[in-house]
Amino acid sequence: EWQDDKENGQGTLTTFDGNKYIGEFKDGNFNGQGTYIYSNGNKYVGEFNDGKRNGQGTYTWSNGNEYVGEFKDGNFNGQGTLTTFDGTVESGTWEDNKLVM
Repeated sequence: EWQDDKENGQGTLTTFDGNKYIGEFKDGNFNGQGTYIYSNGNKYVGEFNDGKRNGQGTYTWSNGNEYVGEFKDGNFNGQGTLTTFDGTVESGTWEDNKLVM
């Protein structure tokens, strides 16, 4: 969907390098609920704001690692749990992709 020559509403964007976004747009940016599939097999499902991962979401790596929790400005920020492919679990408060508590 388009409005004023910008993506607005539901849509799909596929980049030249194979990344794909399916979800909500506002003023040309990812906003609201969406799924971003990276060409390397990683995947994010959750909330976006102004083109960045913001709010609740799940980031899954192609190797099986998975983070479920809060994001801010594209990073793990807030409460979340990282589970690695071998079963290791790190849960607590995250700041800029680092577990702090």
